[in-house]
Amino acid sequence: MNRRLLCLLSLLPALAFGQSLKNKSAPPPAPEPVVEDKTPRDPNKFAALSLLGDNVQLINLTPARGDTVQSGDWTSSPAGGLDNAVLQSLDAAVKAVGKDREVKLYTSSTRSLFGDPANLFVNGRLSLPGKLGEAVRQSGAAQLLLVTRSRQEPALAAALPNRILATLEGPGYVLDQRPSAQIGFDGQPGRPVLAPYVSIRVALVDLSDLKLKREQSLAVAMRLPVASEAAANPWAATTGEQRVKALEALIEAELPKAVAALVSP
Repeated sequence: MNRRLLCLLSLLPALAFGQSLKNKSAPPPAPEPVVEDKTPRDPNKFAALSLLGDNVQLINLTPARGDTVQSGDWTSSPAGGLDNAVLQSLDAAVKAVGKDREVKLYTSSTRSLFGDPANLFVNGRLSLPGKLGEAVRQSGAAQLLLVTRSRQEPALAAALPNRILATLEGPGYVLDQRPSAQIGFDGQPGRPVLAPYVSIRVALVDLSDLKLKREQSLAVAMRLPVASEAAANPWAATTGEQRVKALEALIEAELPKAVAALVSP
């Protein structure tokens, strides 16, 4: 009996070693199967979705704070105005490439549902939660143009002043009242700078598998004229409507150029 027990005990390490080798050589688990896309898709049909929202980033630079940025935001009105400007620009840009192309336009009144735009793509695949994602996929479009805010460096927007220690994200304004030798819009030195900007990302997504095909980032700005009587507070000297129109003008002038590169054959 003792001899049989000793034989069994001597076999245990070998069995354990064989089991560990078996576990190490086991193949990794198979990836989750991709659900087959059965929606009929028209290659000439695009979906366009804008998730900019109405919050406008404010970057304020004052003599008291020097190069230290005072950040804030402002809510543009009417609601959805900036998203509408984006969608109209996308529609025009796609149709300019081919007259037989059709664009279905989408936006959302609850943008907080989508969280950080940087997290909408996981391993190169778009994840749109809720009914909006379902509607976009079931539209019959072959591709989606998705516009979101993008974090970029101010130096990429040539019209902005130097030494801005902040990151651009989405539509916004820079108000620079620091004393400097900067040349203003009218050629006079020392005037404050009031500059709208747009920092966004345009992604082209294949709706059959939600994979990212191409993308383009856009960071542009322009300087608004500042009259001498408005130099003390250029922001207060403009109306809400004027501020929105300046942002819309940037979107309408620059966004089609980025889109054309994405949707051209």
